[in-house]
Amino acid sequence: MAAVVVLAGMPVARAGAAPLRAEITSPGMMRVPIALAPLAPLGSPDGKLESEFARVLAGDLEISGMFRIIDPASYIDSVPPGQLSADSVNFLNWQTIGARGLLFGRYERTGSDLMVEVAFFDVPGHAMLGGRRFHGPPSEVARMAHRSADAILAFTTGIEGPFDSRIAFVSNRGGYAKEINTFTFDGAITKITNHRTVTMAPSWSNDSSSIVFTSFKGGAPSLYSVALGSRVESKLATKMGLNVGGAWKPDGSAMALAREEGGNTDIYLLNFATQNQERLTDHWGIDVDPSWSPDGSQLAFCSSRGGTPQVYTMDPGSKEARRITMSGSYNCAPVWSPNGRMIAYAGRVGRDFHIFVVPASGGEPRQLTFSGSNEDPTWSPDSRFIVFSREQGTDRKLFLVDITGRWERQLTAGSGDDSSPSWSKRLD
Repeated sequence: MAAVVVLAGMPVARAGAAPLRAEITSPGMMRVPIALAPLAPLGSPDGKLESEFARVLAGDLEISGMFRIIDPASYIDSVPPGQLSADSVNFLNWQTIGARGLLFGRYERTGSDLMVEVAFFDVPGHAMLGGRRFHGPPSEVARMAHRSADAILAFTTGIEGPFDSRIAFVSNRGGYAKEINTFTFDGAITKITNHRTVTMAPSWSNDSSSIVFTSFKGGAPSLYSVALGSRVESKLATKMGLNVGGAWKPDGSAMALAREEGGNTDIYLLNFATQNQERLTDHWGIDVDPSWSPDGSQLAFCSSRGGTPQVYTMDPGSKEARRITMSGSYNCAPVWSPNGRMIAYAGRVGRDFHIFVVPASGGEPRQLTFSGSNEDPTWSPDSRFIVFSREQGTDRKLFLVDITGRWERQLTAGSGDDSSPSWSKRLD
Protein backbone atom coordinates (compact mmCIF):
# COMPACT_ATOMS: atom_id res chain seq x y z
CA MET A 1 0.00 0.00 0.00
CA ALA A 2 1.30 3.44 -0.87
CA ALA A 3 2.45 5.98 1.66
CA VAL A 4 0.02 7.69 3.97
CA VAL A 5 -0.69 11.35 3.44
CA VAL A 6 -1.85 13.43 6.36
CA LEU A 7 -4.67 15.63 5.16
CA ALA A 8 -4.66 19.32 5.76
CA GLY A 9 -6.56 20.54 8.78
CA MET A 10 -5.06 21.33 12.15
CA PRO A 11 -7.17 20.58 15.20
CA VAL A 12 -8.74 23.75 16.47
CA ALA A 13 -11.00 23.10 19.45
CA ARG A 14 -14.09 25.22 19.99
CA ALA A 15 -13.79 27.46 23.03
CA GLY A 16 -15.33 25.86 26.13
CA ALA A 17 -15.67 22.38 24.59
CA ALA A 18 -13.91 19.45 26.26
CA PRO A 19 -11.47 17.88 23.79
CA LEU A 20 -12.39 14.44 22.46
CA ARG A 21 -10.19 11.79 24.00
CA ALA A 22 -10.52 8.03 24.35
CA GLU A 23 -8.21 5.85 26.39
CA ILE A 24 -8.25 2.73 28.50
CA THR A 25 -7.59 4.03 31.98
CA SER A 26 -9.73 2.04 34.37
CA PRO A 27 -12.42 -0.61 34.52
CA GLY A 28 -15.89 0.67 33.73
CA MET A 29 -14.82 3.56 31.51
CA MET A 30 -17.61 4.79 29.21
CA ARG A 31 -17.21 4.08 25.49
CA VAL A 32 -17.13 7.18 23.27
CA PRO A 33 -20.12 7.37 20.85
CA ILE A 34 -18.93 8.03 17.28
CA ALA A 35 -20.53 8.12 13.84
CA LEU A 36 -18.94 6.51 10.79
CA ALA A 37 -20.49 8.11 7.72
CA PRO A 38 -20.52 5.75 4.68
CA LEU A 39 -17.68 6.34 2.23
CA ALA A 40 -18.69 8.70 -0.57
CA PRO A 41 -17.62 7.88 -4.16
CA LEU A 42 -15.77 10.49 -6.21
CA GLY A 43 -16.61 8.51 -9.38
CA SER A 44 -18.64 5.38 -10.05
CA PRO A 45 -20.01 3.92 -6.80
CA ASP A 46 -18.96 0.43 -5.65
CA GLY A 47 -21.40 -0.78 -3.02
CA LYS A 48 -19.42 -3.93 -2.22
CA LEU A 49 -16.26 -1.93 -1.54
CA GLU A 50 -18.15 0.58 0.63
CA SER A 51 -19.72 -2.24 2.66
CA GLU A 52 -16.41 -4.03 3.21
CA PHE A 53 -14.71 -0.84 4.38
CA ALA A 54 -17.56 -0.07 6.79
CA ARG A 55 -17.65 -3.66 8.14
CA VAL A 56 -13.93 -3.86 8.84
CA LEU A 57 -13.65 -0.35 10.31
CA ALA A 58 -16.62 -0.83 12.65
CA GLY A 59 -15.29 -4.26 13.68
CA ASP A 60 -11.88 -2.87 14.63
CA LEU A 61 -13.34 -0.01 16.67
CA GLU A 62 -15.72 -2.40 18.43
CA ILE A 63 -12.82 -4.70 19.35
CA SER A 64 -10.88 -1.72 20.74
CA GLY A 65 -13.49 -1.34 23.49
CA MET A 66 -13.08 2.44 23.35
CA PHE A 67 -15.92 3.42 21.02
CA ARG A 68 -19.65 2.82 20.58
CA ILE A 69 -20.67 3.02 16.93
CA ILE A 70 -23.95 4.96 16.55
CA ASP A 71 -26.50 3.13 14.37
CA PRO A 72 -26.15 4.51 10.80
CA ALA A 73 -29.97 4.42 10.48
CA SER A 74 -30.08 7.43 12.81
CA TYR A 75 -27.73 9.60 10.70
CA ILE A 76 -29.39 12.76 9.33
CA ASP A 77 -26.37 13.94 7.33
CA SER A 78 -23.70 12.51 5.05
CA VAL A 79 -20.28 13.33 3.60
CA PRO A 80 -20.46 16.87 2.14
CA PRO A 81 -19.01 17.72 -1.28
CA GLY A 82 -15.65 19.48 -1.51
CA GLN A 83 -12.62 19.32 0.76
CA LEU A 84 -12.86 17.34 4.00
CA SER A 85 -12.49 20.07 6.58
CA ALA A 86 -14.20 21.34 9.72
CA ASP A 87 -15.73 24.20 7.71
CA SER A 88 -17.74 21.71 5.62
CA VAL A 89 -19.26 19.82 8.57
CA ASN A 90 -22.69 20.62 10.01
CA PHE A 91 -21.71 19.63 13.56
CA LEU A 92 -25.19 20.33 14.94
CA ASN A 93 -26.59 17.47 12.83
CA TRP A 94 -24.11 15.06 14.43
CA GLN A 95 -24.50 16.46 17.95
CA THR A 96 -28.24 15.83 17.60
CA ILE A 97 -27.67 12.06 17.37
CA GLY A 98 -25.20 12.09 20.26
CA ALA A 99 -21.95 11.73 18.31
CA ARG A 100 -18.76 12.92 19.98
CA GLY A 101 -16.57 11.74 17.10
CA LEU A 102 -17.27 11.64 13.35
CA LEU A 103 -15.48 9.99 10.44
CA PHE A 104 -15.97 11.22 6.89
CA GLY A 105 -14.35 9.42 3.96
CA ARG A 106 -14.26 9.36 0.17
CA TYR A 107 -12.87 6.97 -2.42
CA GLU A 108 -12.03 6.85 -6.10
CA ARG A 109 -11.07 3.97 -8.39
CA THR A 110 -8.72 4.82 -11.26
CA GLY A 111 -7.76 1.73 -13.27
CA SER A 112 -6.23 -0.72 -10.80
CA ASP A 113 -5.70 1.94 -8.13
CA LEU A 114 -8.02 2.66 -5.23
CA MET A 115 -7.71 5.92 -3.30
CA VAL A 116 -9.38 6.24 0.09
CA GLU A 117 -9.14 9.37 2.22
CA VAL A 118 -10.66 9.81 5.65
CA ALA A 119 -10.94 12.67 8.14
CA PHE A 120 -11.90 12.44 11.81
CA PHE A 121 -13.69 15.22 13.66
CA ASP A 122 -14.23 16.20 17.28
CA VAL A 123 -17.96 16.98 17.15
CA PRO A 124 -18.33 18.96 20.45
CA GLY A 125 -15.07 20.79 19.70
CA HIS A 126 -16.05 21.56 16.06
CA ALA A 127 -12.53 20.56 15.03
CA MET A 128 -10.84 18.22 12.60
CA LEU A 129 -8.41 16.02 14.53
CA GLY A 130 -6.62 14.67 11.45
CA GLY A 131 -6.89 12.77 8.21
CA ARG A 132 -5.18 10.08 6.15
CA ARG A 133 -5.08 9.15 2.45
CA PHE A 134 -4.29 5.65 1.18
CA HIS A 135 -3.54 4.26 -2.28
CA GLY A 136 -3.41 0.63 -3.37
CA PRO A 137 -5.26 -2.06 -5.30
CA PRO A 138 -8.97 -2.53 -4.48
CA SER A 139 -8.07 -5.86 -2.84
CA GLU A 140 -6.41 -3.82 -0.07
CA VAL A 141 -9.64 -2.11 1.02
CA ALA A 142 -9.69 -4.10 4.29
CA ARG A 143 -6.16 -2.91 5.13
CA MET A 144 -7.23 0.67 4.38
CA ALA A 145 -10.06 0.22 6.87
CA HIS A 146 -7.64 -1.22 9.46
CA ARG A 147 -5.32 1.74 8.96
CA SER A 148 -8.25 4.14 9.28
CA ALA A 149 -9.16 2.52 12.61
CA ASP A 150 -5.53 2.79 13.74
CA ALA A 151 -5.57 6.46 12.75
CA ILE A 152 -8.74 7.15 14.80
CA LEU A 153 -7.00 5.70 17.87
CA ALA A 154 -3.98 7.91 17.12
CA PHE A 155 -6.14 11.04 16.77
CA THR A 156 -7.96 10.37 20.06
CA THR A 157 -5.21 8.84 22.24
CA GLY A 158 -1.93 9.94 20.68
CA ILE A 159 -0.92 6.30 20.01
CA GLU A 160 -1.50 4.53 16.69
CA GLY A 161 -3.88 1.55 16.87
CA PRO A 162 -2.85 -2.10 16.39
CA PHE A 163 -5.26 -3.38 13.73
CA ASP A 164 -3.08 -3.21 10.58
CA SER A 165 -1.17 -6.28 11.74
CA ARG A 166 -1.37 -10.08 11.76
CA ILE A 167 -1.49 -12.76 14.41
CA ALA A 168 0.32 -16.04 13.70
CA PHE A 169 -0.97 -19.09 15.54
CA VAL A 170 -0.98 -22.88 15.51
CA SER A 171 -4.16 -24.73 14.54
CA ASN A 172 -5.37 -28.08 13.30
CA ARG A 173 -8.43 -26.52 11.66
CA GLY A 174 -9.18 -28.21 8.33
CA GLY A 175 -7.32 -31.41 9.21
CA TYR A 176 -5.46 -33.33 11.87
CA ALA A 177 -2.02 -31.70 11.54
CA LYS A 178 -1.01 -28.62 13.53
CA GLU A 179 -0.01 -25.96 11.01
CA ILE A 180 0.97 -22.30 11.17
CA ASN A 181 -1.94 -19.94 10.32
CA THR A 182 -2.40 -16.17 10.33
CA PHE A 183 -5.40 -14.13 11.52
CA THR A 184 -6.24 -10.59 10.48
CA PHE A 185 -8.85 -8.41 12.18
CA ASP A 186 -11.20 -8.52 9.19
CA GLY A 187 -11.70 -12.18 10.15
CA ALA A 188 -9.49 -13.75 7.46
CA ILE A 189 -7.57 -16.87 8.50
CA THR A 190 -4.83 -18.08 6.16
CA LYS A 191 -3.01 -21.40 6.37
CA ILE A 192 0.73 -20.72 5.96
CA THR A 193 2.45 -24.12 6.26
CA ASN A 194 1.61 -27.55 4.94
CA HIS A 195 4.02 -29.76 6.91
CA ARG A 196 1.33 -32.36 7.72
CA THR A 197 2.82 -32.86 11.18
CA VAL A 198 3.25 -30.84 14.37
CA THR A 199 4.40 -27.23 14.13
CA MET A 200 4.74 -25.01 17.18
CA ALA A 201 5.93 -21.73 18.75
CA PRO A 202 5.56 -19.23 15.86
CA SER A 203 7.21 -15.83 16.21
CA TRP A 204 7.61 -12.92 13.81
CA SER A 205 10.70 -11.46 12.22
CA ASN A 206 11.33 -7.85 13.15
CA ASP A 207 9.94 -6.56 9.83
CA SER A 208 6.88 -8.89 10.07
CA SER A 209 7.72 -10.39 6.67
CA SER A 210 8.44 -13.92 7.91
CA ILE A 211 7.55 -16.31 10.73
CA VAL A 212 9.96 -18.53 12.67
CA PHE A 213 8.57 -21.79 13.99
CA THR A 214 9.54 -25.29 15.12
CA SER A 215 8.42 -28.24 13.00
CA PHE A 216 8.68 -32.00 13.34
CA LYS A 217 8.74 -32.32 9.55
CA GLY A 218 11.16 -35.13 8.73
CA GLY A 219 10.86 -36.56 12.24
CA ALA A 220 13.37 -34.40 14.13
CA PRO A 221 12.30 -31.02 15.56
CA SER A 222 14.00 -28.17 13.72
CA LEU A 223 13.64 -24.43 13.48
CA TYR A 224 12.21 -23.06 10.22
CA SER A 225 11.41 -19.66 8.75
CA VAL A 226 8.72 -19.01 6.14
CA ALA A 227 8.44 -15.79 4.11
CA LEU A 228 4.79 -14.71 3.94
CA GLY A 229 5.05 -13.19 0.46
CA SER A 230 6.72 -16.04 -1.42
CA ARG A 231 5.96 -18.86 1.09
CA VAL A 232 9.59 -19.93 0.64
CA GLU A 233 10.79 -21.86 3.69
CA SER A 234 14.30 -22.23 5.06
CA LYS A 235 15.62 -24.43 7.84
CA LEU A 236 17.43 -22.23 10.38
CA ALA A 237 18.73 -24.58 13.05
CA THR A 238 19.81 -28.10 12.18
CA LYS A 239 21.91 -28.78 15.26
CA MET A 240 20.82 -31.89 17.13
CA GLY A 241 18.50 -31.33 20.03
CA LEU A 242 15.08 -29.77 20.41
CA ASN A 243 15.05 -26.15 19.24
CA VAL A 244 11.97 -24.22 20.35
CA GLY A 245 10.81 -20.65 20.68
CA GLY A 246 13.04 -18.60 18.40
CA ALA A 247 12.90 -14.87 19.19
CA TRP A 248 14.78 -12.44 16.98
CA LYS A 249 16.90 -9.85 18.77
CA PRO A 250 15.40 -6.39 18.03
CA ASP A 251 18.42 -5.41 15.90
CA GLY A 252 18.02 -8.60 13.85
CA SER A 253 21.59 -9.75 14.51
CA ALA A 254 20.79 -12.99 16.35
CA MET A 255 18.02 -15.19 17.67
CA ALA A 256 17.41 -16.46 21.19
CA LEU A 257 15.91 -19.94 21.50
CA ALA A 258 15.51 -22.77 23.94
CA ARG A 259 17.61 -25.83 23.09
CA GLU A 260 17.55 -29.22 24.78
CA GLU A 261 20.87 -31.03 24.92
CA GLY A 262 21.84 -33.87 27.20
CA GLY A 263 18.47 -33.90 28.90
CA ASN A 264 18.53 -30.24 29.95
CA THR A 265 17.15 -27.13 28.26
CA ASP A 266 18.92 -23.78 28.22
CA ILE A 267 18.66 -20.48 26.35
CA TYR A 268 21.09 -20.00 23.44
CA LEU A 269 21.86 -17.02 21.23
CA LEU A 270 22.42 -17.96 17.57
CA ASN A 271 24.01 -15.73 14.93
CA PHE A 272 23.10 -17.22 11.57
CA ALA A 273 25.47 -14.96 9.62
CA THR A 274 28.55 -16.11 11.53
CA GLN A 275 27.15 -19.48 12.65
CA ASN A 276 28.24 -18.54 16.16
CA GLN A 277 26.21 -19.73 19.11
CA GLU A 278 26.40 -18.52 22.68
CA ARG A 279 24.94 -20.31 25.68
CA LEU A 280 23.16 -17.68 27.77
CA THR A 281 21.94 -19.91 30.63
CA ASP A 282 23.74 -22.88 32.18
CA HIS A 283 21.70 -24.33 35.01
CA TRP A 284 20.22 -27.66 36.03
CA GLY A 285 16.78 -26.02 35.88
CA ILE A 286 14.82 -25.91 32.62
CA ASP A 287 15.10 -22.51 30.89
CA VAL A 288 12.58 -21.80 28.08
CA ASP A 289 10.41 -19.12 26.43
CA PRO A 290 12.91 -16.30 25.73
CA SER A 291 11.44 -12.84 24.99
CA TRP A 292 13.52 -9.73 24.27
CA SER A 293 13.03 -6.31 25.80
CA PRO A 294 12.31 -3.76 23.03
CA ASP A 295 15.85 -2.31 23.21
CA GLY A 296 17.48 -5.76 23.17
CA SER A 297 19.32 -5.16 26.44
CA GLN A 298 17.48 -7.86 28.43
CA LEU A 299 15.73 -11.19 28.01
CA ALA A 300 12.72 -12.48 29.90
CA PHE A 301 12.47 -16.25 30.21
CA CYS A 302 10.88 -19.02 32.25
CA SER A 303 13.08 -21.12 34.54
CA SER A 304 12.58 -23.86 37.11
CA ARG A 305 15.91 -23.03 38.80
CA GLY A 306 14.12 -21.94 41.97
CA GLY A 307 12.19 -25.20 42.27
CA THR A 308 9.05 -24.11 40.38
CA PRO A 309 8.65 -22.45 36.95
CA GLN A 310 8.94 -18.68 37.39
CA VAL A 311 9.62 -15.63 35.23
CA TYR A 312 13.15 -14.23 35.23
CA THR A 313 14.97 -11.48 33.34
CA MET A 314 18.64 -11.40 32.47
CA ASP A 315 21.29 -9.22 30.88
CA PRO A 316 22.75 -11.36 28.05
CA GLY A 317 26.10 -9.67 28.61
CA SER A 318 26.54 -10.46 32.28
CA LYS A 319 24.23 -13.50 32.16
CA GLU A 320 22.95 -12.54 35.61
CA ALA A 321 19.31 -13.59 36.11
CA ARG A 322 16.75 -11.83 38.31
CA ARG A 323 13.48 -13.40 39.43
CA ILE A 324 10.44 -11.28 38.55
CA THR A 325 7.44 -13.34 39.73
CA MET A 326 7.36 -13.95 43.49
CA SER A 327 3.87 -15.38 43.98
CA GLY A 328 2.21 -18.45 42.51
CA SER A 329 3.56 -21.96 41.97
CA TYR A 330 3.76 -21.91 38.15
CA ASN A 331 4.39 -18.79 36.05
CA CYS A 332 5.66 -19.13 32.49
CA ALA A 333 5.48 -17.92 28.84
CA PRO A 334 6.71 -14.34 29.55
CA VAL A 335 6.46 -11.72 26.79
CA TRP A 336 7.84 -8.19 27.02
CA SER A 337 5.47 -5.36 26.04
CA PRO A 338 6.53 -3.30 22.99
CA ASN A 339 6.69 -0.14 25.16
CA GLY A 340 9.06 -1.94 27.52
CA ARG A 341 7.04 -1.29 30.66
CA MET A 342 5.37 -4.62 31.38
CA ILE A 343 5.83 -8.37 31.07
CA ALA A 344 2.78 -10.57 30.46
CA TYR A 345 2.79 -14.23 31.45
CA ALA A 346 0.54 -17.21 32.18
CA GLY A 347 0.23 -18.11 35.85
CA ARG A 348 -1.51 -21.05 37.49
CA VAL A 349 -4.46 -20.27 39.78
CA GLY A 350 -6.01 -23.41 41.25
CA ARG A 351 -6.39 -25.87 38.39
CA ASP A 352 -6.38 -23.26 35.62
CA PHE A 353 -3.94 -20.81 34.10
CA HIS A 354 -4.67 -17.10 33.76
CA ILE A 355 -3.02 -14.13 32.09
CA PHE A 356 -1.10 -11.70 34.30
CA VAL A 357 0.99 -8.58 33.76
CA VAL A 358 3.81 -7.38 36.02
CA PRO A 359 6.10 -4.33 35.78
CA ALA A 360 9.24 -5.29 33.84
CA SER A 361 11.33 -4.11 36.78
CA GLY A 362 9.37 -6.35 39.13
CA GLY A 363 6.49 -5.58 41.45
CA GLU A 364 2.90 -6.51 42.08
CA PRO A 365 1.31 -8.62 39.30
CA ARG A 366 -2.19 -7.93 38.01
CA GLN A 367 -4.51 -10.74 36.90
CA LEU A 368 -6.35 -9.97 33.63
CA THR A 369 -8.43 -13.12 33.00
CA PHE A 370 -10.78 -14.90 35.37
CA SER A 371 -12.59 -17.61 33.38
CA GLY A 372 -11.45 -20.69 31.48
CA SER A 373 -7.82 -21.72 31.32
CA ASN A 374 -5.61 -19.28 29.42
CA GLU A 375 -2.08 -19.48 28.03
CA ASP A 376 0.35 -18.08 25.45
CA PRO A 377 0.00 -14.29 25.87
CA THR A 378 1.23 -11.99 23.10
CA TRP A 379 1.18 -8.16 23.08
CA SER A 380 -0.41 -5.85 20.53
CA PRO A 381 1.99 -3.45 18.77
CA ASP A 382 0.60 -0.54 20.83
CA SER A 383 0.90 -2.40 24.20
CA ARG A 384 -2.85 -1.84 24.84
CA PHE A 385 -4.07 -5.42 24.34
CA ILE A 386 -3.01 -9.02 24.87
CA VAL A 387 -4.15 -11.97 22.77
CA PHE A 388 -4.05 -15.44 24.32
CA SER A 389 -5.47 -18.93 23.84
CA ARG A 390 -8.35 -20.11 26.02
CA GLU A 391 -9.42 -23.69 26.49
CA GLN A 392 -13.14 -24.03 25.93
CA GLY A 393 -14.61 -27.47 25.61
CA THR A 394 -12.19 -29.76 23.83
CA ASP A 395 -10.51 -26.98 21.83
CA ARG A 396 -8.74 -23.70 22.41
CA LYS A 397 -9.63 -20.40 20.75
CA LEU A 398 -7.91 -17.01 20.54
CA PHE A 399 -9.19 -14.22 22.79
CA LEU A 400 -8.23 -10.57 23.32
CA VAL A 401 -8.12 -8.68 26.62
CA ASP A 402 -7.16 -5.08 27.31
CA ILE A 403 -4.50 -4.23 29.89
CA THR A 404 -7.09 -3.38 32.52
CA GLY A 405 -8.76 -6.78 32.19
CA ARG A 406 -12.17 -5.11 31.79
CA TRP A 407 -12.57 -5.72 28.04
CA GLU A 408 -12.43 -9.15 26.46
CA ARG A 409 -13.34 -10.44 23.00
CA GLN A 410 -13.17 -13.84 21.27
CA LEU A 411 -11.27 -13.60 17.97
CA THR A 412 -11.41 -17.09 16.41
CA ALA A 413 -14.29 -19.55 16.19
CA GLY A 414 -15.25 -22.70 14.33
CA SER A 415 -13.72 -26.16 14.53
CA GLY A 416 -10.06 -26.61 15.33
CA ASP A 417 -7.67 -26.10 18.21
CA ASP A 418 -6.10 -22.60 18.07
CA SER A 419 -3.05 -21.90 20.23
CA SER A 420 0.36 -20.19 20.50
CA PRO A 421 -0.60 -16.75 19.11
CA SER A 422 2.16 -14.31 18.13
CA TRP A 423 1.18 -10.73 17.24
CA SER A 424 3.23 -8.99 14.53
CA LYS A 425 4.32 -5.39 14.50
CA ARG A 426 2.27 -2.94 12.40
CA LEU A 427 2.64 -3.90 8.75
CA ASP A 428 3.75 -0.44 7.60
